Amino acid sequence: MKLPLFAAARWWLPFSCLLLTSCALHPSSGRLRVEAGYCDPPQVYRYDAATAPLPSIQPVLDSALTAHYLRRNLLIANAAGVLPQLKALTQLERTAQQQPSPAHTLAALAQRQQVLARLQLMATSIASTAAELDCEGERADQVAGYLAEQEDRYEQRLTVLSIGVGAVAGVGTTVFDQKIPQYAFGIGGGLLTAGLGLLTLTSHRTIAFEHPRNLLTDIWEEKPTSALYPPSVWYCLQEKAFSNQGETSVGHNTRQRWQHYGQLAQPNSPKGRQQQALLFGQGGKYSVEELRIRANMLNELQAAVRLIEQDLQALLLALTRTS
Repeated sequence: MKLPLFAAARWWLPFSCLLLTSCALHPSSGRLRVEAGYCDPPQVYRYDAATAPLPSIQPVLDSALTAHYLRRNLLIANAAGVLPQLKALTQLERTAQQQPSPAHTLAALAQRQQVLARLQLMATSIASTAAELDCEGERADQVAGYLAEQEDRYEQRLTVLSIGVGAVAGVGTTVFDQKIPQYAFGIGGGLLTAGLGLLTLTSHRTIAFEHPRNLLTDIWEEKPTSALYPPSVWYCLQEKAFSNQGETSVGHNTRQRWQHYGQLAQPNSPKGRQQQALLFGQGGKYSVEELRIRANMLNELQAAVRLIEQDLQALLLALTRTS
C-alpha cells in the first residue's frame, strides 16, 4: 500500500502547492467604486461683487470706526464685505444719539440688520467650506481603511499559504526515499516560501480615487484668487493679519506645515513631483499611505477655516457692545 501512496503523493503535492498559490495570488474580484462629487456644493454659488472684500481697508477707516473696533474686527468686516455698511452704521448710531428721533433710530436698526445679515452669510460660508473639507477628508480616510483591510486579508492569505507550503515541503522530504524528490521538495518549498514572503512585503495595493474639485490645489499654488472658496473665506486665508505672527498668511503657513511635518516628499524629487500631481491634481491611483496623507491635509485645512469663526465672534461681540 505504500507505493501507491507515494506515487499519488508524487503528483498530488506539487499540484496542491500550485492550487494554493493560485488562490492566494488571485484575490477576490469585488472592487470598490469610489464616486467623486458627493461632497461638492449642490449648486454654484454666485457672490455679489459689491460685497467682495476691499483690497485695502485704509481708505474706509475713520476715527469713529477705529474708536469702536479693533483693526482685526475691521478686517473681518472687510472679509464679509460689510465694512462700508459698518461705517454707515456707526454714523447713523452717532446721529441717533445726538439727535434722538424715531426716524434716526429706525435707520440705525435697519442698517444693523443689514450688517448682521452679511455676517450671517459669512458664517454659513465658513461652515459650508469646513463641511466640504470634512466630507472630503472622511471620504479619503474611509477608502484608506477599506484598502488597508484588503491588504491585510491578502497578507494573511500569503502567510497561511507560506505555512502550508512549508508543511507540504516538510512532508515531501520525509515520505520519499530517493534524494532527488527530497531535494525537489526541500529546495522548491524553500524558494516558494521565500517568494511568498517577498510578496507579503511588496503587496501594496492602489485604488482609483478622483477629486475634480480639489480644495487643496489653490492653497498649494498660493493663488491670489480662488474660484473654489467663498471670497470671504479666501480673504481670511490670504490676509497676513489673520495669522498669529502677522508675517505670512494662514494659507501659506498651512502649506509650510504640510512640508515641514513630513506629509509630503521633497518637492524637487521624482517622488515629490509625482505626489504633488496626485494630491493637487484631479486624482489618480492612490495607496493607503497617500490617502491618509490627503485626509490629514484636508483636516488641517478644515481646522484653519474653522478658526476664522473666532474673529467673526469677536466682531459680533464688538457690535453687541455698541448697540
